[in-house]
Amino acid sequence: MGHIMGIRCQVMFAALAVLLLFSAAQTFAGAEANSEPLKAGDAFHIGSQSATLTKLDTLPYVDNQYSRRYRFDRYDNPKLKELREKYHLDQVVAPGKDEFEKQVLLLHWVNHRFKRFGKPTSEARGALDILDAIDAGNTFFCSHYGDVMVSAAASMGWVDRPLALRRPDNIGQGSTEHTSTEIWSNQYRKWVLFDPTFAMYMEKDGVPLSAYEFRQEWFYHEAQGVTFVLDKDHKRFHKSDMPVFRGRYPGFGDLVLDGGATNVYAFIGYIPNTDLMNSGPDYGNMFITKDHLCDGTQWHQRINPADPAHEPYFPIDQSALSLTADESNVQVSLKTLTPNFKTYLACFDDRPWKPTGDHFAWPIHAGRNCLEVKTVNQFGVEGPISKAEIQVQTARSQ
Repeated sequence: MGHIMGIRCQVMFAALAVLLLFSAAQTFAGAEANSEPLKAGDAFHIGSQSATLTKLDTLPYVDNQYSRRYRFDRYDNPKLKELREKYHLDQVVAPGKDEFEKQVLLLHWVNHRFKRFGKPTSEARGALDILDAIDAGNTFFCSHYGDVMVSAAASMGWVDRPLALRRPDNIGQGSTEHTSTEIWSNQYRKWVLFDPTFAMYMEKDGVPLSAYEFRQEWFYHEAQGVTFVLDKDHKRFHKSDMPVFRGRYPGFGDLVLDGGATNVYAFIGYIPNTDLMNSGPDYGNMFITKDHLCDGTQWHQRINPADPAHEPYFPIDQSALSLTADESNVQVSLKTLTPNFKTYLACFDDRPWKPTGDHFAWPIHAGRNCLEVKTVNQFGVEGPISKAEIQVQTARSQ
């Protein structure tokens, strides 16, 4: 009998243990389900301390059908190393005082490497082959400028993506199609239009414009307030200054910046790969921004983003910062779309930067708490800084 009672007790204790574990699991799951990310201005408690998230500055992580189309050149591509070293690109960009100035110096270098403009006299494609063919005296046009710009940027650890452009049949004269690019600027935390054929970018109110932003300004606001910035010395022009002479080439004539060079931004085709020396442009997965301006003009038939101002303009190199609070700490989660990602770096309260994972506890203290995070890719290029600040008061000080 005693033996049977002992078995019954063991069964009861086991059942109770299972019940307690189940209850704890439900409580934990409920806490997880209710653990919403903190927003700037949110108040919360850490133990007996009252805290407020006073600042949260971070680029989002965006995963959409357009970001998923992209294939980026790889750090271990030997052609990138050869391009960077053979043409001393580190020396080319060295005078730049910041990242964007270095990128402009690279843009200027690409433009000035081409000596003859017009109908191509060589079938060379890919930056290394094109540069060799230039030195052999061959003539090239805009798509070759784009090839070299995209790969030169990739060799430095920057992402520059190719664009295929077309003007509508019923708007203006001049070039029907054109190739340009957009470079990701960690400094400005956005995509910026870089046209290597003209060594040009555009800005408004001191901020460089993306291709789509320029498109809207040119066609819908008469480019009021838009500045066309040319060459490494940042010569500035406005629409009223057009045409702007850019060069005279035998067999082609004058290359000028005018409406013929800008009306091509009516159609913007985003070519979703940067590994051009290995794969060539991926026109099959290209997507195109267009609107009623393009009606009646036949061109490539591709998907058209429903939200062209945002869907193609997903951030990269970001540290998308998400914070949740538990009883003793603030939990930090990070996500990024960083080609050739190496690591995250974190800085607590202005102390030295240190490598970190994508999830960690932030042990906060009384007073001001500051956290900064950023990515680093395998080239050593650092992404934009995300920043959070929390102000903590103890129960006594309240």
